[in-house]
Amino acid sequence: MESEKFDIAKIYPKLYVASKEKPTIVEVPLMRVLAINGEGDPQGPRFKDSVAALYSMAYAIKFLPRKNIYPEGYIDFNVTAIEVMWSMKNGAKLDSGQKDNILWEAFIVVPGFITQNIVNIARSQIPETQASERHAELHIASLQEKTSVQVLHTGSIKNEQKAKDILYAFLDKKGLKPALRLHSIYLSDPTRTRPGRLRTIIRLPVTKD
Repeated sequence: MESEKFDIAKIYPKLYVASKEKPTIVEVPLMRVLAINGEGDPQGPRFKDSVAALYSMAYAIKFLPRKNIYPEGYIDFNVTAIEVMWSMKNGAKLDSGQKDNILWEAFIVVPGFITQNIVNIARSQIPETQASERHAELHIASLQEKTSVQVLHTGSIKNEQKAKDILYAFLDKKGLKPALRLHSIYLSDPTRTRPGRLRTIIRLPVTKD
């Protein structure tokens, strides 16, 4: 019998579904992620190139068996949503208007068999016509948010403030304090989807105030 694919959205479905009007509290386990860090305008070329590198690397790892390369513990997996952790230089409150001071970590959740060595092997399999300097910056990391609150935003990234206001009002009501990093889960590729059709889960790790 063919084994099922690793799909984080099916393993933890509540983490990838949210309401536009009613924020929900979720418990987020430790995740292994294929990540890349950057700074500056999320509409700029560096962010776009980083997202492209994430996708191409994830698929390069997924298809290693087609190259007769079988990593130990390999399991087929779905390449799922691009996710981004946003913050500001010097720990300031997130301000999308100050693009030069924005810090971001873009990532895809991946199965546990993927190590940095496997990333390096997969990078050597990417055709020269698709390779970029961003591939060398990809790394394996761990992310653990624990208790978090999330809400759904539909439409352009530029119009997320209403959703954020709903989220922060909910935190105040529940006596919860948000972390400095805000988490966006793009249910479609933000660099290719028309702004009006974007669906984004906005998540904030929280602690008791």
